Amino acid sequence: MKVLNIIAGVVLLVFFIPTACYERIEPGKIGVRRSLEGGVSEQDFEAGYHISLPFWHSWYQVDGTLHYLEYIEGNENGALDVRTRDTNTIYIDLSVPYRVMKGAGWRIVREGFADSYDDKVKSTAAGLLREQLAQFSNIDVQDPAVRKRVAASTLPILNAALEQYHVEATHIVIRSIRFRAQYEQKLQNKQFFIMQGQLDAAKERELEAQQETETLEKVIVKDIALKREEWNKQIEEVKSKFELEIATVNAEATRYSRKRRADADAIFDTSKAEGDLAGVKAEALGEALKAQALATKAGRTYSAIDAARRFKIGDIQLNSADPRFLYEFGSMKAWRRFFLGE
Repeated sequence: MKVLNIIAGVVLLVFFIPTACYERIEPGKIGVRRSLEGGVSEQDFEAGYHISLPFWHSWYQVDGTLHYLEYIEGNENGALDVRTRDTNTIYIDLSVPYRVMKGAGWRIVREGFADSYDDKVKSTAAGLLREQLAQFSNIDVQDPAVRKRVAASTLPILNAALEQYHVEATHIVIRSIRFRAQYEQKLQNKQFFIMQGQLDAAKERELEAQQETETLEKVIVKDIALKREEWNKQIEEVKSKFELEIATVNAEATRYSRKRRADADAIFDTSKAEGDLAGVKAEALGEALKAQALATKAGRTYSAIDAARRFKIGDIQLNSADPRFLYEFGSMKAWRRFFLGE
């Protein structure tokens, strides 16, 4: 049991003593350490674990995130009332994001502002914003560019005043600006008449522009008609020119075609006549040659053979007892004499 107690004690020392010697700074917080001898350390500790000796060090955690000072109708501060250059009271809804200056968290703790710097920022900013935003006129509040310019010029003046509390504003956001109800109505009426006058002027300019447009349209239509007539004339001239050229080309082509056809017909007729003449001559020559060939002995033989082919005797009764039988048909000489006349 004694050994177990010793082991348990060692385990407790190993696990709990290191934990007791470290301080955990939460995300979004600025750690500030105070020691019994040296007081507040002149440095800010970021989120994480930092060495802390028990009973010797104590810690503060200052909020390092953005804070918002808001003057909005309906919240605890309400809208910021400001008197303009025209001695009219306006009500401004605005927001001022601010935060602790980098590396200045320990200063807030050392100077005792850790729990009160938000209230000090509020009291300092209210008066300064009223003073700076009082440069607005009744016309300025209606111009977004002027509102942005005034907010931008007020920011460095506000930061100079807040520097004593070691905080800085990042922006001044003007959300809306209102007049008192009675003046708001008058202003709206005035604005309505101004807008009505601008509308009437715009309508007048619209009518003038419409008239100018109609005049310009008529001029354009006239110019188009003149140009169209001019181009039509040019087109007709070019068309006539080309039609004449085409007619000339067609006439030349027709003349050439007819000439060539006539020449071809003449050549054809000449050739045909020459061919016919040659045919007649050939036929006459053939007949002459045929007659000349048939006039020879061989020709006569051929004629006899042809005549024999064509010759048909039919039914003939011969009397062999006739003494002319042998003379007429009894030998080849008799037949030759019969067919060839020899």
